[in-house]
Amino acid sequence: MPSPLVTQALSGSNRQLTLLAARGMLPLAPEELVPLQVHLTGVGDPEIAEAAVESLKGIAPRVLVPFLAREAPVEVQSWFAFNSRDREIVEALLRRRDVPGDVLLYLAPQLGADLQEVLLLRQDRITTAPELLDALEANPQLTNYARRRIREYRDHLLGGAGAAAAEARAAALEEARDEEVQEAIARVRTLAPDGEIEEQTGLSEGQIRQLPVNVRLKLARQCPRTMRQFLVRDPSALVAVAVLQSNPITDTEVEQVVRSRSVVPEALDYIAKQRQWLGKYPVLVGLVNNPRTPLNVALPLLSRVSVRDLRIMAKDRNLADAVRSSAMRLYRVKSK
Repeated sequence: MPSPLVTQALSGSNRQLTLLAARGMLPLAPEELVPLQVHLTGVGDPEIAEAAVESLKGIAPRVLVPFLAREAPVEVQSWFAFNSRDREIVEALLRRRDVPGDVLLYLAPQLGADLQEVLLLRQDRITTAPELLDALEANPQLTNYARRRIREYRDHLLGGAGAAAAEARAAALEEARDEEVQEAIARVRTLAPDGEIEEQTGLSEGQIRQLPVNVRLKLARQCPRTMRQFLVRDPSALVAVAVLQSNPITDTEVEQVVRSRSVVPEALDYIAKQRQWLGKYPVLVGLVNNPRTPLNVALPLLSRVSVRDLRIMAKDRNLADAVRSSAMRLYRVKSK
């Protein structure tokens, strides 16, 4: 049961207390404070969200790693997977037996040489999810050793009888996951519908939000448009990014996503890294105009914004001061 401090900070009834929580200044153990801060990175108050992000990024690995290695819930694991490149933190995630598969797939193409070896030791995950090898193979830093190990996995562990065994295990896991999804859906059907109904599941957006993260991840893969609209705004970065990665997203949908103030920053960051989307001017402007876009993403894009839009952004009080001041500076330069 959460402590009274956590409950009060989550309620938002005392903004000063919530701001202290975001800054990591409440007398709470990491197992209570860190999940609370991760939650606060997704609130609608920019000052609180930015304070939580800054504080989380400043936690010393010696404090954070023991918690990540043993107790951190899925939401915390995924937040640090998307937001930290500290070697100790990433290694702690790679070694967790219950780390979500989507976290491993996200990290694999980015790992340095030593962490590639750590992932390749996860035979338990590779045999049930051979697509991890494909993700690792896409890593531009892939070492010759890792390349050899990938080939060995495919030739020996996943080849012949090994492949059949792996396929059988994967099929059994998929069947278990389907049962888990159906059971979770049946449970939330008892809740009162809240919002638009999604046709595939017959659930409202509010009911879908009550599903466990791993179930929402399952639904995020190859889902119809209405479900995509719900899940791309999911408070879990893993779920939101999975929607973008695993579905044929139209340009119109991407434009709607970048304009949304309820999309997690990690989803906006992912969109900014996709050339085919960033090449669309409405997407670019939507990213800069969205207060939830991380500053390290929004600021470099300003140089590609038109003079007219720079003038509008320079006056927009909803944007961060850094974005507004940079927009004004560029506007003055370009309008001469």
